[in-house]
Amino acid sequence: MVWDVSVAYYGCPYPSHVEDDLKEIYEAGFTSITLCVNEYEWPSMVNAKKTVVDRAHRIGLKVFVDVHGFGFFVPGHFSIAVPSNPDWCEVDSNGHIYPIRGCPNNPEYRAWLKNSVREIVNRLKPDGIFWDEPSLVVPKGWPEVWTCRCSICRRTFHEEYGYDMPGSLTDDVKKFRQNSLFNLLNELTFEVKKLDGRLLNILCLMPEHTGMHGIYSWNPVLNLKNLDVFSTDPYWIWGNRSFEWFTEWVNRALEVSRKANLKSQIWVELIKIPKGRELDVYKSVIKAVELGADAIATWSFRAEEGSELSCEDPGSAWKAMVEAVKKIRGI
Repeated sequence: MVWDVSVAYYGCPYPSHVEDDLKEIYEAGFTSITLCVNEYEWPSMVNAKKTVVDRAHRIGLKVFVDVHGFGFFVPGHFSIAVPSNPDWCEVDSNGHIYPIRGCPNNPEYRAWLKNSVREIVNRLKPDGIFWDEPSLVVPKGWPEVWTCRCSICRRTFHEEYGYDMPGSLTDDVKKFRQNSLFNLLNELTFEVKKLDGRLLNILCLMPEHTGMHGIYSWNPVLNLKNLDVFSTDPYWIWGNRSFEWFTEWVNRALEVSRKANLKSQIWVELIKIPKGRELDVYKSVIKAVELGADAIATWSFRAEEGSELSCEDPGSAWKAMVEAVKKIRGI
């Protein structure tokens, strides 16, 4: 029996629609929602988000809040606060500034991000936080051009390694970049547990170790003492990869989870599914559970119908996911 089955949900400002959506999610067999909170929605949409949390709890669903964007999570997502504070921005090895991303070593940015998380937890009262694809900017010209090489990173690197930060991706620079990400994650997960030890920290890392986003290995996950669930999102259908690629990354995630004594969560895509490939969604869910995943999650509710990420046949894709959920839950 799987521990949790979650579906990503953006929420809705109209309470009657929220009620219907959550009822559908619950009756489909999901046990939680992963509620997306974008920086541009916070705090303007706090009442709408709180309505979702309260009504989900009332119906029997857990709620994990996805801190989406905020200058650190999900590649490509813009920030509002970071460009308003230019000193927070990531800077590439050529000196170019990236206003969509905050430098993980900048103390002012770190303080703002931790305060934002505290506000989200205190005002929404979720069951946990979903840390969604923490990442550095991938500049045009990667890997010859990379981030972050701002003045704070250069100073911190010199303090740690005893020499000036190189302009190329040496082994020390790679290690520094990765440590910078995980040090911030360590602080964030600690902050959540400090607020309420019962809250769950779920970390989702992308299935790649090239370092383009700052991560070269999942081994540092073993040192995140306040983490509860390790997750990855091997989207093979949309990415036009092989099913073997999907199972390889599932197994890698399961191995790390076992070593770290964490629960494992595998995300199965419900976006951009070509018409006629809906059964691959079902196949992915079943296989991940067969391999030993503790939890399954999917992005997102009703196959993103109406968005640019919508599956070509969202009705059929959603139906395939619901059938898979009922199968793994035995209902």
